[in-house]
Amino acid sequence: MITLENLNTGAALDGDELEFFVDDETMIGEVYLDGELIYQDLDIANERLLRMNFYQSWCELDMGSEFEYA
Repeated sequence: MITLENLNTGAALDGDELEFFVDDETMIGEVYLDGELIYQDLDIANERLLRMNFYQSWCELDMGSEFEYA
């Protein structure tokens, strides 16, 4: 189980699979949680940059006793 929290709004989302995609032609990066688009970024050259930008707006929470920061 993955729990994500939006650092700007405090909204939380739960899911099982987090996927990162970058379209090399359009340079649009997208992040999906269980197949649902939750984040989109423009002018992204690669998945590494998409992940960095995503984790500036979202954090992954460990539902145990501690927080996990990606």
